Amino acid sequence: MDGLNVTRMGRAVRIIIAGSFVLAAGVGAGVDVQNGVLDTPSAYVMENTQFNIGVSSYALTSSTTQFYTHTGEPFEKNLRELDSFFQFGLLGRIEVGVREYDPETYTGNAKVLIKKESSRWPAFAVGIMNLGGDHDVGPYGAKSCWYSDDDRQDNAYYLVASKNMRNIIRVPVTVNVGVGSARFQGTNPKWPHSQPWQGMFGSVEYHFLDERISILGEIDGRDLNLGARFKLPWGLVVTPYVSELEEAWWGAHTTETTTGIVYEDEYDSPKGGIAVQMYVGPLYRKAETERLRALRSRLKRAEERLKQARQRREILEQRIEEIREELIGS
Repeated sequence: MDGLNVTRMGRAVRIIIAGSFVLAAGVGAGVDVQNGVLDTPSAYVMENTQFNIGVSSYALTSSTTQFYTHTGEPFEKNLRELDSFFQFGLLGRIEVGVREYDPETYTGNAKVLIKKESSRWPAFAVGIMNLGGDHDVGPYGAKSCWYSDDDRQDNAYYLVASKNMRNIIRVPVTVNVGVGSARFQGTNPKWPHSQPWQGMFGSVEYHFLDERISILGEIDGRDLNLGARFKLPWGLVVTPYVSELEEAWWGAHTTETTTGIVYEDEYDSPKGGIAVQMYVGPLYRKAETERLRALRSRLKRAEERLKQARQRREILEQRIEEIREELIGS
């Protein structure tokens, strides 16, 4: 990598990091895009010592501020602010990370790859999201809306399988299917339309241009989310999305005021958002080094075999010449 490329990548890293720390000003909101798709995980993990850092936010909502009253008192919340995240890959099998919802609310997440994807079988992974968060932490940060003690959002365990179907059906589609607890479960009676898939989630990714562009659709256990992923140079990934899309025909606002529409809680309307990530590394390419060493060893053995074959050929040519001279002489 030349000096100009290093300089550009370093500048981009600084921009992403600086953007991440701008969040200290307030409450965050945005889908958990860092775990794989939009608001759901995939079974894939990053390479050893690779990491990503990014931000996510709802940029378009039906109203600037919304409130809910499950605690007994109104609580105003601005959904148009950022939250940040950081993910790190270990050994090509483990992924750990942290997410900031607001300056006082952080949660962890972890994913372990159980089985790598093969030509016939999907990849399998287990993980946990919202680790160490408050009981009601969720996509809208601290004190996200919940309606009973059974509707916890923290420590959401999941099992997920992912398979790229290109070599099976000749279509550039990746399918992710999983089951999970807590945040992956809809709530009765507020989300009766999510009851058929309680605890289940799934997504489909349709790829273009060698996966540099992907169209994303998912059901996260409660809501329908759509989006697109654009992989840009220097490891940048931009993901615009619409979440809670089903509320366009199922949802209904609570109150209409002179200043606009107010909703009882933050889940009652579709929202448009965007996430920006940057992937860096791997910092330590042990696997790549071992692969190159193995290739060099194979090349050396091939050269030795070629040398031996040439020697045998020379011996055979010499023997043929001797037989020809004997035949001519006789």
